[in-house]
Formats: sequence, C-alpha cells, structure tokens
Amino acid sequence: MKWIFIVNESAGRGKSKKIIPNIEASCKNRNIDFEIRYITKEKSGYDIASEYKDKDYVIYVVGGDGTLTLVLPALVGTKNKLGIIPAGSGNDTYRTIKNLPTKETLIDIGKINDKYFINVACTGIDAEVANNIDKLRNTIIPTNQLYNASIIYTFIKFKHKKMKLKTDIKNIETKYTILSICNGAYYGGGFNIAPKSTLTDGLLDIYYAEEMPKIKMIPLILRLKKGKHEGKRRIHKFRTNHVELELDEKKACTFTMNEEMDELKPYLKKIYITLYLYYSFKDYTTVPGTKLEYVVEGSLAMQRNLNTLIPDEDQQIQW
Repeated sequence: MKWIFIVNESAGRGKSKKIIPNIEASCKNRNIDFEIRYITKEKSGYDIASEYKDKDYVIYVVGGDGTLTLVLPALVGTKNKLGIIPAGSGNDTYRTIKNLPTKETLIDIGKINDKYFINVACTGIDAEVANNIDKLRNTIIPTNQLYNASIIYTFIKFKHKKMKLKTDIKNIETKYTILSICNGAYYGGGFNIAPKSTLTDGLLDIYYAEEMPKIKMIPLILRLKKGKHEGKRRIHKFRTNHVELELDEKKACTFTMNEEMDELKPYLKKIYITLYLYYSFKDYTTVPGTKLEYVVEGSLAMQRNLNTLIPDEDQQIQW
C-alpha cells in the first residue's frame, strides 16, 4: 500500500522541514512505496488529496490542525486511510488520536453544515482566542506561547453573545461564554476541554459555560487547561449525536497574514494579507419613507514584496 505525505511547510513555522528527512529514511528502510507532496498557493491540501480519491492509500497530513481540516473532506467517503504527523503549532487532533490502538481504527467525524471536523468545534471566547492567533502568528511571540498571548488579547475585547441550542435532550436559549462541541478531547494547544471524549463512541460531548464576569473567566480558562472544569458552577455538559445551533452574533472584520520566501529569488519575502469584511447598513434616502437594509460580505487580498537585501526596512518594498 502506497503512503502519501501531504506537507504544509508553513505550519508550525517550518517544523516539517526537520521531519521530512526522517520520513524519507524511515520509508526507504522499510521498503515502503511513498510520495511526498507539498502544499502550494496553486495546489491546496484538499486538491492534492482529491487526486487519490479512487485509491486505497494511506494519506499522511504533515502539518497542524488547520492543514488536517482542509485535507479531511477529500478523504471522507473514499477507501483511503488517514495518518497524522504533527508539525503544527497546536497539534490537538493528534493528542487525541495518539491514544487510539496502534492499528487501523474507524473513528467518528463531525459535520457542521457542509464542513467536516475530527476534533472540536467551538464558539465563544475560546473560538475568538483561536481566531486571534493568526493576528499574532508573525510576531516575535514564540510558537508555543501564541495561544497564551491570544488569551490576553481576546480577554480585553470579548463580549458575550446569545445562542439557541436544540438537541434531543434539551433546548437552551441563553448568553454564553464558551460553547464547545467535542468529538476529540483537546484544543487550543493542549487545553483538555473534553477529558472523557473519545473518537469511537458515536457521541459528541457538548460543553457550555454561562455568561459570567470577565474576572471569572480567568479561573475557568486555567481549569480548562488541565481538564478540571467538569462539575464546576456555570459549566454544563451533556452528550448527543446531533445538535442544532443558532447564534445571534454579528460577524467581525478579521484578517490573516502569511509570508514566504520566493523560490527563484530567495532574498524576496512575499507577504500576503487577506481582509475578511462584513458590515450592514440601513438606507433611508434612496426611497423616501422606506428603510432598505443591506449586508456586505467579502474578502480583499493584498500582496507586498520585500527585498531583504536592503537593510533599511522602509526601502525594502518592491513596487
């Protein structure tokens, strides 16, 4: 059986570069037929995995949880097996999968609308912390401290939101601090949100934390790190295999920033910034006496090239 390694060289600030020689040596020593494929701007992890949809291979994801999420839909419904070699900044899915038996195991996956996930889907302060990591990723903050830095950043800006949650067990309508739908056990770089969750029981572990003062959130987050939050006041848990969720929240305008060195001009740094825009407004002037409501949503991508051979950063921009 052939092994395919889909590599995200950007994950974990380049961790995969140290792993690839070990993969090559191990496969050659064991006479394994293998192929290493690299994710590029032109070809995503999903695109690469889709090329093998009619095969019966082992598809290894060499990257982090984000890379895995992008590759996963291309494997669902095929005969291919999934393998994970952790090379990201969080690697939370691997923390759960490594506890499975050391053989092929059939696992559960979750689905939200048309999106698949293996590990945890969440909204609330924990989800905002995860989203804000991208804003801090290309700073001087060490990779293993990005999550902690994002907690502080998010804590200052966080506002509670309202949810309507419906399951076969109960219906809930309330403001919340955290809502996590867990198939796996860990998220956020090692936070043990669902200590008793497994990937093979056919159930999701649902956790939600009630609205609470910000000063109470800090002890909650510290308990989450060690999986000591179950049974605490304001923390609720139940298990089900289906949940319907409606969130009353406005989308925020966010951005992501990635950078890479040009392959042909190694001194040229390329910086890609994508703005995700969302806003609404009411028009009272176009039609007198009538209120027209508009929603605008979209993205704007920009690229900046920097010549790193030039010492003065203000002069590095290549137009």
